[in-house]
Amino acid sequence: MTTHTIKRGFDIPIAGQPEPVLVEASEPAFVGLETAEFPGCKPSPLVEEGEAVTTGQPLFRDKQDRSVLFCSPATGVVERLEFGERRHLLRVVVKVAGKDSFHSLPTADAGADREQVAAALATSGLWPLLRQRPLGKVPHTSTVPVAIFVNGMDSAPLAACPAFATRGQERNLQAGIDLLRRLGTGKVYLSLRAGDSKQDHLRGLRGVEIHEFRGPHPSGLVGTHIAHIRPLKAGEVAFTLRANDVVRIGQWQLTGRYPHHQVTATAGSAAPTRQYFHVRQGAQLSVLTGGKPLAGDVRLIDGTVLGGTRLAPEGFLGFRTTTLTAIPEGTNERDLFGWALPQFGKLSFHRSVFSWLFRKRDYVLDARLNGGRRPIVNIGSWDRVMAIDIHPTFLVRAIQAGDIEEAVKLGLLEVTEEDVALCTFVDPCKIDVGAIVRTGLDKLEQEG
Repeated sequence: MTTHTIKRGFDIPIAGQPEPVLVEASEPAFVGLETAEFPGCKPSPLVEEGEAVTTGQPLFRDKQDRSVLFCSPATGVVERLEFGERRHLLRVVVKVAGKDSFHSLPTADAGADREQVAAALATSGLWPLLRQRPLGKVPHTSTVPVAIFVNGMDSAPLAACPAFATRGQERNLQAGIDLLRRLGTGKVYLSLRAGDSKQDHLRGLRGVEIHEFRGPHPSGLVGTHIAHIRPLKAGEVAFTLRANDVVRIGQWQLTGRYPHHQVTATAGSAAPTRQYFHVRQGAQLSVLTGGKPLAGDVRLIDGTVLGGTRLAPEGFLGFRTTTLTAIPEGTNERDLFGWALPQFGKLSFHRSVFSWLFRKRDYVLDARLNGGRRPIVNIGSWDRVMAIDIHPTFLVRAIQAGDIEEAVKLGLLEVTEEDVALCTFVDPCKIDVGAIVRTGLDKLEQEG
């Protein structure tokens, strides 16, 4: 077991950490499957409005990789298919109807080869749990990874603890690991938090090489783990997923049924309850917010405050959601003479306010930008929170200049949006670094 110490980074102390309490969420009236969760996917619907569906029945497939199916998380009737521009499918909404009836799903036999395992995962609707590095997208089923990285920790602010969410799931975890080992040509790496005794059930898994990480965020990001464990060479591809995802894969492999429930934490200072829920995949957000859509000046985020996606109060949980964060929006909040006061109660990475003189455990932060966008000013703040050995300022400039070849030389293939999210947080120029990186990755993929 190897321990890695991350020195560059920053932990954001936000109020609203979820309590280690797991409860059963109520059943939703509707479930939804959003296509926007799967970047690069071109969905083709396989059902019609009014059609009865069973749990695990395919709802749509990816036109670019037709073996990859996306399955219904509930038994019921297709309430509606929502389309966007050029008839692009946005979401499928299913009205839940009573007890689950399970669609028959194939599993991977003990003697199945790599192609057969990939085909079974794709047919089961669980292939989209995987992410590919580089690019950070769902991989093609023909892609063979040189390594698979399972993330058993998360250092992002208010993130759900994978160790708690997977407690008591040792059998499913081991079944999932055994399956993943047949999916690639290299090792399966498991990343854990150093010195955390709550992860003992993860440390006992067989067939994985365990690496432990300590230090501030982004010590818990898979991009950091890849850079320190096994950096990818030109042309190599790795698969990544989380310990929570391994549980779902193992559950399907052992039962032959679609795993329609997941563990999701509610967090943030504006959350009605801050705890863990065993909840149906794709459920209405209201089942986690007191039975009705969250009202008031609140921002709901699918994920963490650094890398999550904004949700509407009447929206649905995502396919891979492990954390639902609620923070104040701060729409009508104004700070009188804010720029001129010492502001002992505000958080600042740059010590531009005097709160650093007094240790405060948690801050109630809202979604305000607190400043205006301006050109890049290279004062080294991005480098101070970048745990990967690249220079993000020069990378961003290359992408903005359209020089993708130079961007690749500067480390474009080593990062995704989540790896540079801290750069956005600490940037005095209010530049969305993640959006620029995604633009560069998309352009690189198009130029292929």
